[in-house]
Amino acid sequence: MYKKVERQAMYVWVYSMKWKKKLQRFGTIHYVSPKMKYILIYVNASRAAEVKKELISKNYVKRVTMAHRKELDEHFVLKSDADKRDNLEE
Repeated sequence: MYKKVERQAMYVWVYSMKWKKKLQRFGTIHYVSPKMKYILIYVNASRAAEVKKELISKNYVKRVTMAHRKELDEHFVLKSDADKRDNLEE
């Protein structure tokens, strides 16, 4: 049976795009931006801190930031028509 593994997105800014192949060993590459020179990789959440520490120590990495998507509330509530009318009257 398939087990769901928690993943953490990580933005890695590099000096040159030739290093993207090296980043494959740290996680799954999801997106590459050649113009802005960053790579979005997904790593296991349990190893995210140590992977970040290891990436920062590499000489081809400018900076590493964690994505904040998990911190955002993804449940959106639509206002009913009555609430909309009340807001318009005020």
